[in-house]
Amino acid sequence: MLQARDDAVPSALPALSWPQRAPPRAGWRGTARSGRMPLSSTFILGIQDSVDGVCHLGTKAAYDAVGHNVGNLAFHYAMTKILGGPQDSLEWHVDPERMNAMARLGVMPCANQIGPHADYGRLADRFATLRIPLVAVGMGAQGGADYALPEVPEGTRRWIEEIAKRSPRGAPNIGLRGPFTLKVLEQCGLGDRAVVTGCPTLFLNPDPMLGRRIAAKAAKPFAHVAMAAGHQKWRQLSALEASLTRILDESGGSYIVQSPIEMVALARGEADSLPEEDLVELRDYARPGTTLDEFKRWSRRHARAFFNISEWMEHLRGVDFVAGTRIHGIVLALQAGTPGLCIAHDSRTRELCETMGVPFIMAGEVIRGTTLEELRSRFVFDGEAFDAHRRAMARTMDGFLQSNALAPSAWLGRIIGS
Repeated sequence: MLQARDDAVPSALPALSWPQRAPPRAGWRGTARSGRMPLSSTFILGIQDSVDGVCHLGTKAAYDAVGHNVGNLAFHYAMTKILGGPQDSLEWHVDPERMNAMARLGVMPCANQIGPHADYGRLADRFATLRIPLVAVGMGAQGGADYALPEVPEGTRRWIEEIAKRSPRGAPNIGLRGPFTLKVLEQCGLGDRAVVTGCPTLFLNPDPMLGRRIAAKAAKPFAHVAMAAGHQKWRQLSALEASLTRILDESGGSYIVQSPIEMVALARGEADSLPEEDLVELRDYARPGTTLDEFKRWSRRHARAFFNISEWMEHLRGVDFVAGTRIHGIVLALQAGTPGLCIAHDSRTRELCETMGVPFIMAGEVIRGTTLEELRSRFVFDGEAFDAHRRAMARTMDGFLQSNALAPSAWLGRIIGS
């Protein structure tokens, strides 16, 4: 387990001086006893942790509000719990001077930003003008399931470097999803600025005996199940996805979508407004062999999208088992006390499963399709081992945050046992 270090920032990345470079609000330095930031001196650099009034929004506006994946809400919500309550927030694309005007420490819940799929050069230029400290949590790399190291665009490398320069105390201030992402940062010369913390969603439930609760539920029949829906562009997984939706027919369960926008529109009852070619693509991925009208009726019966994490977890609490290719859909099930099995198909899903102790199988093992009986047989789970691992990960997260002048809440302390 990698621990946060308190060594100085290397000379190649000289730390900016806090608070001299950014005049602080009162209480910037925390209390004399702790030396950590009080809650009023932090803000979330990202999205809100839920979409208030989503029922009044069109699907594009709702989709934009979650950063184009409903699962993004999960780690933003988790950070509010870890930090002790609701936070002010600003999105990454706002004018940097608005961020500077906050005169607070910006906490960045991150996703799989590292890889050839995205060049953050323009964002690096914006971040270069920031005069506030930053802490990133849950940053991940995206690559193939074989863990081949991806190419990282120069702009993205510069963006990560700008974050590293803004460490509150000179300690590593970038929390990573796992060892694979750490290797990717090492090839960029930035490995010593990061610590493997996993994803904050591992700590959405403060119960220190969560694993034992999951194991007890797993001993009961899997009569009512849910599936974490994939993405219709993942055509190599179409036979697998179709087998998962057939399981829902047998159990009357939910098909919970996260992205892309066509999937979300489908779950919001807007199938009739989708272009026919999009509807055909969705049908061919999830329910091949049905007519479009049959697919629309099936979607109304099963498809769901959640814009509030507590409501999502409440729904998952009421089912017996969750499976699918979306890592956060599975993590939310586990955090709700429900057995979940991730079908990992790339580095981002595999890495998080391995780092956080999430039960998983590789997609290649069931690429031609599966059954509920097979998925249940593949769900191998030791509740006590899960609790011990989660406790160790919580200690690592706690140490990382404290080394960056942040005071984790009692929520995290309950998992640690302190």
